[in-house]
Amino acid sequence: MDELIQIKVDLIEFYFVNSKNVSAAIRKIHTKYGKDLPVSDITLRRYVEKFTTTASFDDKRYDQPGPSYTVTTPENLEIVEKHFQENPKDSLRRAGQKLGIPRETLRVMLRRFLKMFPYKISVGQKLTPAAMEKRTAFSSQVYQMIETSQFNHEDIIFSDEAHFHLDGYVNKQNFRFWGSERPEYFQSKSAHPIRLTAWAAITRHKIFITFFRNTVTGDSYNTLLKRSFFPWCGKNQVSTSSWFMQDGATPHRTKEVFETLHNKFGTHVIGLGYPKFCNGGMEWPPYSPDLNPCDFFLWGFLKDGVYKDSPKTITDLEKAIKNRLSEVTETMLENVYDSFARRLEACANTNGDHFEHIYA
Repeated sequence: MDELIQIKVDLIEFYFVNSKNVSAAIRKIHTKYGKDLPVSDITLRRYVEKFTTTASFDDKRYDQPGPSYTVTTPENLEIVEKHFQENPKDSLRRAGQKLGIPRETLRVMLRRFLKMFPYKISVGQKLTPAAMEKRTAFSSQVYQMIETSQFNHEDIIFSDEAHFHLDGYVNKQNFRFWGSERPEYFQSKSAHPIRLTAWAAITRHKIFITFFRNTVTGDSYNTLLKRSFFPWCGKNQVSTSSWFMQDGATPHRTKEVFETLHNKFGTHVIGLGYPKFCNGGMEWPPYSPDLNPCDFFLWGFLKDGVYKDSPKTITDLEKAIKNRLSEVTETMLENVYDSFARRLEACANTNGDHFEHIYA
């Protein structure tokens, strides 16, 4: 059997044997053939779709080996280049809709032909040696537990909060610019903006979100958990063996909040200071938004659609956030959890340093 066909067969087999877990299948194939084998989530899903619909891996374009880019005419390349020069913050999806070009084709045109890449402009705190050590320890431990099937990362509930401003500014948002070189960029914001605080919890299948109109305190956070979030977990059949993750914000670390979490999750809590409270659980490493799906996925996804209709009031803003959230699919959440596992590995490999410039 041709080696490439054998790899495809093994990949499909690992996918179904591991309950259709994309991340697990890719790890298995890398274990067998080495980590240098270029296999992505998209590649695996393409193989699965082709196999389940045609029962074959054959490429029917025998007379045209390799990809063919019929859209990449000089005229279209010029149009695409001009568009991103004028709209460098457009996502591939949004630009594709405007230009009438499929997103993946647009990606190829930008990267391969125009040599334009998505530069990530991010605001992050400088990592101290102590913080890097804690990030490395956490990432290495959890990734090893995932690899040895001691821990299922899909059982983690990730939580976080962010401020949405009526003027369009969103904190905790990383920005990408398409261009041929890294841009210089400055974003201004109002001195006293009108804002809405959103708190979200991501599970493998659904996302919970609620809002604070006032400053979040230990009491208001504790009330949120008891009266809103826990009932939502029960209604949506969130596993009682789930792990709950929260960052180290002061309102999250009161004695009352820890007691509430302990009554619900026991030692299955990942949070700053929690292990000292109950002699169990895990410490969430400091300065680690790059490991939290709320930060590296959710807030950016919401921002990308919330402001397109320019909400005028806090009520409009809240409605826009909920509407945008309804567009999140279960496949997207599957990708997010796969990304978390890969980010753990990347963080461990960089000894706890910033890794998104490599990962992206």
